[in-house]
Amino acid sequence: MIGEIASFSNAISYAFSGILGGKSTQLSSWRNTLRGSSLIALAIISIVLLFNFESFTLRVLLIGVAAGCIGGLGLPLIYQAFAIGSVSFVSPVTTLVQTFNLILFAVIVQNERLSFAFPIAAALGVAGIFACSRTSSTGAGASFHAFILSVLAACFFSGFSFLMTLIESNEIIPALFGCRIGVLLVSFIYSPSRSKKDGDHTQEAPKNWLKFALLSGVCEMTANLTFMLAIANLELSKVGIIMASVPAIAAIIGIKLMNQKPLAINWLGIAATCAALIVIAVA
Repeated sequence: MIGEIASFSNAISYAFSGILGGKSTQLSSWRNTLRGSSLIALAIISIVLLFNFESFTLRVLLIGVAAGCIGGLGLPLIYQAFAIGSVSFVSPVTTLVQTFNLILFAVIVQNERLSFAFPIAAALGVAGIFACSRTSSTGAGASFHAFILSVLAACFFSGFSFLMTLIESNEIIPALFGCRIGVLLVSFIYSPSRSKKDGDHTQEAPKNWLKFALLSGVCEMTANLTFMLAIANLELSKVGIIMASVPAIAAIIGIKLMNQKPLAINWLGIAATCAALIVIAVA
């Protein structure tokens, strides 16, 4: 039961983190969002590290920092994607691309065999993305710009996952601490913005952007920690099945937070995306 609860908590936290970051970016800028979310996430993992310091080594720290720098480059992209595109389009694209990247990594680098079900999953995924892009959700579109941002973000997140495969299970907490340092370093490349561009006008950024940025960082860190708890208490295939619900969860969250209402064609696309992820998990 712990594994199932942790897996579902991971799916919810993962869905919330990107959408909250997108909401903060809409109100302010991705620069502000990145700085705020990375600071709170680092604070949380620093506290957790105090109870798991025995596996802390320089090697683990450096791998974590490198992974965090790569993954951190994807965060501004996903924040912008959620800010300009419909949740029912951005979430399926990001989840599918990241999953397929990990499969290709396993096949090319780790010499694993490609499952017979991969073509089925790929067909479902393509059909799902096509359906999600046909009709946009209320107030947002499935633009080519949002697609490119989502794909690039997924590729950076995949790079983060690739590096984290070098970490042993008992080294995950120190590695995550290093990751958050890496993300924070990336955030300092870009100076925060005090204003928000609106067409040809520049406006003072609304004050409530910060709460969404901080909540995004909390959810992102929660997703990392619950994933660790999930894989320690549940078979990876079952974790994958539960994680397949992320696009659907994100779409439901987007109805309230982003004022978007997916249409029937969008829900069909989300269902196909979730089915593709389930096929991958059970194959």
